Amino acid sequence: MIRKTQAESIAPYLRDASNFTGGNAEEVVIPETSDELANFLKNETRPVTVAGAGTGLTASRIPAGGVIVSLERFNRIIEEAEGRVRVGPAVTVKELQGFLPGWLYPPNPTETLASLGGTLATNASGSRSYKYGVTRDYVEEVELLLVDGRKTLLKRGLKITEPLTFEDGSKIIFPDIAYQSPECKNAAGYFVHPGMDWLDLFIGSDGTLGIFTDIALRLIPRPHDFVSGILFFEEEDSCWELIPQIKSADRKRIDPCSLEYFDHNALKRLKSKHKNIPNRSRAALFFEQAVPEMKDYDLILEDWYEFLSAENITLDDSWFAQGPKDVQMFHDFRHDVPVIINEENSRAGRVKLGTDMAVPDKYFMAMMQFYRETLVASNLDYVMFGHLGDNHLHINLLAEDRDRAQKVYDQMVEQVLEWGGTVSAEHGIGKLKKKYFAKMVGSSGLKDLNKIKYCFDPENRLGTGNLL
Repeated sequence: MIRKTQAESIAPYLRDASNFTGGNAEEVVIPETSDELANFLKNETRPVTVAGAGTGLTASRIPAGGVIVSLERFNRIIEEAEGRVRVGPAVTVKELQGFLPGWLYPPNPTETLASLGGTLATNASGSRSYKYGVTRDYVEEVELLLVDGRKTLLKRGLKITEPLTFEDGSKIIFPDIAYQSPECKNAAGYFVHPGMDWLDLFIGSDGTLGIFTDIALRLIPRPHDFVSGILFFEEEDSCWELIPQIKSADRKRIDPCSLEYFDHNALKRLKSKHKNIPNRSRAALFFEQAVPEMKDYDLILEDWYEFLSAENITLDDSWFAQGPKDVQMFHDFRHDVPVIINEENSRAGRVKLGTDMAVPDKYFMAMMQFYRETLVASNLDYVMFGHLGDNHLHINLLAEDRDRAQKVYDQMVEQVLEWGGTVSAEHGIGKLKKKYFAKMVGSSGLKDLNKIKYCFDPENRLGTGNLL
């Protein structure tokens, strides 16, 4: 085990993509094996924070004292069976996607250098979640360590109705609580549903319940190709009104895996890298649909042409992929938005102030109209983009007057919660969104979730400062 105690050696572990400052730690430990880590934890009494790749946006990996555990040596990938791989938590999404050419890991967060351990901690998703779902849907098994060093193997199908048993013979019984997670896309706090698997509780737990040391993932056959396009609109409403039509379309023909939105402020920034964006555009929609076999490509593309024409969508200014280079360019188009925003924040020295909320389907149009009215009235600089198919948008407030921006953020949170939505649909809670999470679950919900935390970490040493 490597141990780092010098300030200059610890410093790189005190940062992440949130630009949050103020973290501190006495030591960084880098174990080689799960047994080595377990033995270390059995004799440790300080707070413990697990360090992922540093791509997180909510400061979850920023320690509040104590010791940092870095799993950077846990980086193996093994093909365990057809359509199943076993990975260490330090393996990145990019490394996994390139490992087996014939298979696809559907969750595709914008930051491909995110560690898979980190994506499990936040139940990450990405642009294809509209069809393929989120990280939780592809996790089959994990090796888990508690902060006291106890170890267990969590397998899909092991229900919370049965005690969770550890290697030393000890058991944990799921507490009797009333709280349940929201029904919309959600990555806020512990996942709780009656009769769920134990595994699901730990996915999205923000590094506060246990440490993943080994992960088995399910893959799907890689499609032959993707039909994709970017549609440009002169009016925002025209884009929004298309979404319910796409969702209600014949799934044998129109079955997108991605529906990604860009407002006029996003397009304005993207023009620095994509010069051919039509000048009249006030909104854009990126869509993508899997093509199972080569023979299907032209048929699916024709289906989209017919569908869009029937919806009176002008195609003259739209872009449709003509090959792999175009497909990559469209993905770059989508991924460039948060990159540009993060660069702006870094230059300005701003901690990211961005929403990650989602609402149930029936509130989609009300959500869009409310966001626009609220943001226009605020007179703040902002960018709105993201997962339109999941009713899950990212609004980044890029204002120097943080107090005023914070009030606007608070106003949006209040409305989303009134609609039964969530304050985080894919980034987690960490340290930056705790007050919104508390508002979301209420005092009784917090009591229930603290009961869960107490079962696994009664001294509140793991991921101190995150979530609760």
